[in-house]
Amino acid sequence: MLTTFDRYLLKRYFHTFAICFITAMGVFFVFDAFTNADEFQKSSPDGSVWPIVRRMALYYCCQSSLLLSLVGHMLCVLAVMISLVSVQRTGELHPVLAAGVPLYRIIVPLVIGAVLVNVAMIANQEWILPRVAHVLQTPKGRQVEQGIDVRPSLDFASHVLISARRVYPASSRLEDAEFVLPVPDVVTRLTTLRAQTAKFVRAGPGGASGWLVAGLDPQPQTLPLGPAGHRVVRAGPRAGMLFIVSGVTPEQLSEKAGHARFLSTSELITQIRNPSQAARAAHEQALEVHARLTRPLLNIAAVFLAVPFLVRRESRGVVANLAIAGGVMLAVMGAGEACLYLASFQVLAPDVAAWSPVVACGMGATWCARHAET
Repeated sequence: MLTTFDRYLLKRYFHTFAICFITAMGVFFVFDAFTNADEFQKSSPDGSVWPIVRRMALYYCCQSSLLLSLVGHMLCVLAVMISLVSVQRTGELHPVLAAGVPLYRIIVPLVIGAVLVNVAMIANQEWILPRVAHVLQTPKGRQVEQGIDVRPSLDFASHVLISARRVYPASSRLEDAEFVLPVPDVVTRLTTLRAQTAKFVRAGPGGASGWLVAGLDPQPQTLPLGPAGHRVVRAGPRAGMLFIVSGVTPEQLSEKAGHARFLSTSELITQIRNPSQAARAAHEQALEVHARLTRPLLNIAAVFLAVPFLVRRESRGVVANLAIAGGVMLAVMGAGEACLYLASFQVLAPDVAAWSPVVACGMGATWCARHAET
């Protein structure tokens, strides 16, 4: 049961977190919009203002979702620290401590707030960010409807090289696609199959995923298919169409690196099991999954670790306490990011890199809880 003081502290926490996030978003908007003003102007060839304003509004609205996933975990802990320091500085905390209420009972509403913020960040990562990813991946000087530049990708299962002029992730479509069919298994001589349009189908003929292509050159009947050709190149639902079996998704063809952050966890797990991608890509996706699982735990552990440094009997002042606690938080977050960085170069295994900071921070928080002075 939350007391009046608990509800007051919880309300202050949400207020502080909102101010921190709006400030971070405002700073990002000012610097990014100023730097990329010329790029946004390219979205309106005739020079009219409305297309530019619409593109900027859509982009930065979606960018707020990405910013929340990137810095939300740091703001979550920072809001706890600021909230606790503010009630300490105004003298509202001293009567509660003098009444014999333990310090870790006082921070219960702050922990509840941190948990709720983490739930919101999980919902943002799993449902909102994947749905606005195509807006964020589209170059700033181009309308979303104009698509994204393609990064050619090799299907490591069938060895088909896939490229195109543009990819449209929202509709899973390629424009002016090219499929380089390998020899000697798929075709008897090296062949580049060009298609005006290609649409990715997750459950095509035979239950396999792949690309349904139309507007072909050369024509399907002239393809010099090899022994495994009919397993990779299959007949389409209509005449003049083909189905190219491939696990290479529209997200993999996006030119913008780091597309794993735009996928939901279920999509990431599916991609990890996808034999069409490189082993390095699967490693990075496994690292992303472990990081998502541990980040909320690391946030809560960081809260418990920082609190004893904020409220101390031998305190030298509120500012000094905040500086020490901030240093502890930066050390924890920095260690976590350093482990993930080492894992990205395969120095550490994904599970070791993601879970080691949580275990270390949890042990530190437990020790601090036992030795905290109230």
